[in-house]
Amino acid sequence: MPGKRAAALALASTFFLGACTPAFEPPEQVDEVAEIQAAEVEPAPEPEPPREPPEWEQSVSVADFSRCKLEDPRPADVKELFRGQKRGDIIGRDNVGFPRTDRGEIPGLGEGNIISARVSFLDAPPSDLVPDGFLEEQTALITEWSEFWSQGKFRYTFQLIDDWVEVPINHADYPIDPGAGDNQYDQDEFEQLTKGIQEQIAKAVVAEFPDDIDLAAADAIFVYLSPNITAFLQSVGSRGVQFDTSEGLRRIPFSAGGIYHYSDASGIPYAIKRDYLWTWWIHDILHFQGMNGHAPGNGWPTGLGQGAYPAGGILSGALSAWETFLFEWLDDSQVHCADIETLDQPERVMLTPLEIYGGDRKMIAIRTVDHKVLVVESRRPIGWSKDWNPQDAGLLVYEVDADGTHTDHMPNDCGNDPKYPKWAYYIYPDWVKDRRCVPNDIENMLVREGMSVTHSGVKITLDYLGEDLDYVLIEPADDDA
Repeated sequence: MPGKRAAALALASTFFLGACTPAFEPPEQVDEVAEIQAAEVEPAPEPEPPREPPEWEQSVSVADFSRCKLEDPRPADVKELFRGQKRGDIIGRDNVGFPRTDRGEIPGLGEGNIISARVSFLDAPPSDLVPDGFLEEQTALITEWSEFWSQGKFRYTFQLIDDWVEVPINHADYPIDPGAGDNQYDQDEFEQLTKGIQEQIAKAVVAEFPDDIDLAAADAIFVYLSPNITAFLQSVGSRGVQFDTSEGLRRIPFSAGGIYHYSDASGIPYAIKRDYLWTWWIHDILHFQGMNGHAPGNGWPTGLGQGAYPAGGILSGALSAWETFLFEWLDDSQVHCADIETLDQPERVMLTPLEIYGGDRKMIAIRTVDHKVLVVESRRPIGWSKDWNPQDAGLLVYEVDADGTHTDHMPNDCGNDPKYPKWAYYIYPDWVKDRRCVPNDIENMLVREGMSVTHSGVKITLDYLGEDLDYVLIEPADDDA
């Protein structure tokens, strides 16, 4: 019986406990959890509406416009020197002040006619790496570029030679070899020493041109050599060689480049150099037109005046606003001129990016001290600058010195360091405190929305960055940032 009794007692205990225990209620913290969960699913605050462009009108250029057309103050005999040519302590450069120097080679307005061909030698035969149609595609880009950047005021035209021009000589018999590493010699002296050899090469090439090529109509000759060349360690080119034409002897600039352009030299693969032949040729053609280039930001991927090939993997096919202005490819009405002497209240300018054709205002020039202006240009990663990083949009500000000394192709030159004199330098936005020169520093150099540049008593602010306009405020400032 003890088992039955124990079971009965257990049942009774269970009944008693069940009767005395209240009904189950959820703990209070469950309500707190629910409140937290409710708070977590509350809708996020409405995003602020996108900022609308300010309601501006273009400020009128009240300054004397001639003050923004910097005069080239150099003596006439110094102006005659080509870029890099030396006379004693004087280093030649093409002018960056007005009026533009016309050296009688490729004109700056109207039309420039250029003969182009693929050229091989007995010991550097034609290459499949340079197929038929290659030059046609590249020169079409060059013509399109000229029509865009000149706004229809100028265009490059070409006399194309379809087949390879096979020159019956061994190019190794005409070495162009400085005998030292790049920049370890006097370039002007080297060119004088090799002048005769370069002229012999140019004449040997032109002698094999087809009879229907009109030398008398040509302003320049640009040839693309077989990548099989090995002996031209420096560029083959001549500005003084005379050619027999239907109108007698004529001096026609000749350019062929050297092994740098036909190899992986300087870490740029040959395939990239080949595909960007159009940028190399434009860079050098501009020199024949009297454009100095190589500043601001020598070698930076901000434009074709700065360098011939992509830098750091990016490139812009732009031309600096100042040299576009110098060549009269901008209308005077597209340039807003301000002057530190008359800038007594804010001026508001809506700038069209250089990469967009036309526009009411394309450049701001602010006259500061003798022979100097601050230049403001708007930039976008589109069109001729489509290879830029997509987030790079805003202003570039630089100072132009029409009386400045200029050097380029110097070792260890980051491109924007006053240690290596240039006719122009980019200026960092005020927020950048560490201004040691960094090559290709577009990310920090660009003036983005809300940023300012303070220099020479002027403050330049990008008030609003629009899709196709930049709203720029110019005002006097007491001190540089």
